[in-house]
Amino acid sequence: MAPPEAESRFNTRRVHRLAGRRRRHRTFTLLVGAIAVSLVAAACGGGGSDSGTENGKTVIRFANWADAEPNTQPGIRALIQKFEALHPDITVKSEPVSYSDIEHQLILQVQSGNAPDVAELQGNYTFTLAETGTLQPLDDLATDQFKQSIIPNELKLGEIDGKLVAIPWTVGPFALWYNKKLMKQAGLDPAKPPQTWQDMLTALQAIHAKSPKVIGLGIDSTNRTYGLDLNWPIMKSFGAEPFKGNQASVDTPEMKAYLNFMRDLTAKGYTQANQKGGFFRQPAASDQVAFTIDGPYVKGVVQSVNKSMTDDQFYETWGVAPLPSNTGQHFSAPTDHQLVMFGNSKNQKAAWEFMQFLSTSKDGLQYTIKSENSVLPVTNAPAELAKEVDNPIANAFRDDVIPTVIRPEWGAGYAKVYSDIMAGVQAAMTSKDPIGSITPQLQSTVQSGLG
Repeated sequence: MAPPEAESRFNTRRVHRLAGRRRRHRTFTLLVGAIAVSLVAAACGGGGSDSGTENGKTVIRFANWADAEPNTQPGIRALIQKFEALHPDITVKSEPVSYSDIEHQLILQVQSGNAPDVAELQGNYTFTLAETGTLQPLDDLATDQFKQSIIPNELKLGEIDGKLVAIPWTVGPFALWYNKKLMKQAGLDPAKPPQTWQDMLTALQAIHAKSPKVIGLGIDSTNRTYGLDLNWPIMKSFGAEPFKGNQASVDTPEMKAYLNFMRDLTAKGYTQANQKGGFFRQPAASDQVAFTIDGPYVKGVVQSVNKSMTDDQFYETWGVAPLPSNTGQHFSAPTDHQLVMFGNSKNQKAAWEFMQFLSTSKDGLQYTIKSENSVLPVTNAPAELAKEVDNPIANAFRDDVIPTVIRPEWGAGYAKVYSDIMAGVQAAMTSKDPIGSITPQLQSTVQSGLG
C-alpha cells in the first residue's frame, strides 16, 4: 500500500488532470461547434458580423486585450484615435476582452456568426481560431512591400498550412536575462552568461552560496499553455520534444534529462515552482533575481519600480542572451501578439489598413515600444525611432534571440495535452517520485490525450 503522502500526491495530480481535461473538453466542444457553424455559413454564402457602416462611416470591430489592461489601455486608445484622425471615414470599435478569455469569447462569436473584423491573438490561440476555418488569408491583402518590411522569421510565424493568416504586432521571444551585479558578486564573469544548462547550474550554485536569499532562476512552470510555451524551447535544448503530431515522446532519455534539471532547480533552492514568469519581475527590480527567462518586458517593470533608474544604469545592471542549450543549438519561442482578420468582415480593405497601421506605422511602432515594452516587428525602424531601439537589450533580442525562435507544436494536440505535460513537469519539480516513474505514466497520459 502506498504511504498516505504518496496517495495524496497522486490524488491531487489526478484532480488537476481531470480539471484540465474538463477545461480542454469545453474548448474542444466549442471549437467543433465553431467549425460546424463556419461550414454551414460557407455553404449558405455568408454570415456576417455587426460591422459595416454607421452614420456613413465604415465600422471596424477590434477584439483585443490591450484595451482591457490598465498598462496598455491608454496607449491603445490613443493609437486608435490617431488612426481614426488619419482615416476620418473609418470608425474603430474596440472590444476589450481579457487575455485569458479572448480565445473562448472569439470561438463563441464565431459560433454565432458574429466575429469581429480584427482580433489580437497570441500563441496557440491563433491555431485554435485557424482551425475554425474562419480566419481570412492575408496573402492577397499583404503587398510585397509590407512583407519585405517585416522580419522574415516573424512573418513566417503567421503562416499556417502555407497561408498567411496572422501578422506580427508586438514581438516578444523568450530570452535569458542576467543580472551582471549579482554575477560579479558571485565571482562570475558578467560578460559570459551561461551557454549550457550545466553552465547555468554551476552559476546558480555560486550565486546561491554568495546570496542564498536571491532567486537564482525565474522560470514559469505554471499549468498553462504559456507555461509550456516557455518550457518548450528548454525541452528542445535538451534534445527533447514531448510530442510531435499525434505521437507522444515523453519517456525518452532527453526528456528525463530536462525533468532532472527542473528538479534540481527546486531541490537546490534555485527557483520557486509553479510561479508565473511575471512573478519574478518585481524581485528582479530589487536585484533579488540573478537570471530569469522572459520576453522583453523586464526593463519596463524594473524601471517602473526604480523610477530614477536611467537607461544606461539599467544596461549596466542587466543583459540579455539566448537561452542556454545542451545540444549546441539555441531555441526560443514567441510570446508575440498577432493580428488576424475574420473572413466574415464586410470591410476587409479597411480592416487591413487598420492592421497595417498597428503593425508597421510610426505611431504603431511607438506604441509597441512605449506601451508594450516589446521588440519591433519591422526590419528597419523609422528614423524617428531608430535611437530608441539602438541599445544593448533591443539589439540582443533582434540579433541574437529572434533568429533562435521556433514555433512549439501548436494546434489541436497542444490544446489537448499541455495541461498533462505541465502537470508532469510540476511533479518532477515538487514530488519525490523517481523521474523514471513519472515519464512512463506521462507518456501514456499524453498519448491518450492525443488520441
